[in-house]
Formats: sequence, structure tokens, C-alpha cells
Amino acid sequence: MNTFGQIADPLQIVTTAVAPVVMVSATAILISGVNARYISISDRVRNLAHEYRGDGTTAGRKQNIQAQLVAFQHRMRLVSWAARLLYAAVLCYILLIMLICLGSLRMAVTKVALPVFIVGVGLVGIAIVLQLLEIQASHTTLNLEASEIARDSGKGGAGKSAG
Repeated sequence: MNTFGQIADPLQIVTTAVAPVVMVSATAILISGVNARYISISDRVRNLAHEYRGDGTTAGRKQNIQAQLVAFQHRMRLVSWAARLLYAAVLCYILLIMLICLGSLRMAVTKVALPVFIVGVGLVGIAIVLQLLEIQASHTTLNLEASEIARDSGKGGAGKSAG
């Protein structure tokens, strides 16, 4: 008897494959958010590098920019790995969908489906942890920026309004 017989019907196969399809959609939303953070960090790094090379940049500001760039590089690595893991998770879910579709044909395939799903969910979990670490690391660059402004305001140099 085929233990996978309950989904031997094509409609049941499609119904069963919907769960990983939902996971692909959810992961795609996470990928979109990670990509937005990557672009934002990249733009900030480019702006800081441009400012660093500018003629009017003081030595103190250059030192602050150097410290910020170290923190931004760390954040870029976290975001980059989060994106890679999310794409790997999507690949797992796509593989799972194919396994479900082929499951009614081969018994051995059915034993692989659950582990592949678990790996996909695990990759999404790790990517979320990396995103949380990146958010924590973002505080470093914000603190560096704020400390420079606070230091300059103590000297009377930050009296300009941003508005």
C-alpha cells in the first residue's frame, strides 16, 4: 500500500503543494525587506565615502566616518548573509514543491519532503536572526553620528538647524 496514497490524486497534490508556495511568498516579502536595507546601507556608505574624500572634511569627521564605515561593513555582511539564506530557503521550498508533486510516483521522495521543509524554515529563522543582529549593529553607526554632533555642539559648532 502506498503510504503517500492520500495525495495520489492530482488535486490533493496541488493542495499539499500550496503550503510551500505560501512559504515562498512569505520569504519573498522578507527578501524584499532585506534588499531594501542593503540598498539603504550601500547608499549611506557611498555618501560617507564621498564626504570623506571631500576637501572640507575635517580630520575629526574623517575619523568618525572611518569608524562608521567599519560598522557599516559589519552590517553589510549581516544583510548579505540574511539575503543568501532567504534565497536558499526559497530554493528549499521550490524543491519541496517538486518533491510533493513527484511524491506520488516514488516512495523515497516522500521521506525527503519534511526534512527539506524543516531546512527551509530553519534558513528563514537564521536570516531573521541576522537581520536582528544587523538592526542592533545599526545602532553603532547612529551612535557615532550622534556622538560627533554632540561633541561639535559642545564646541558651538552644531548650531545649524537641519530643517
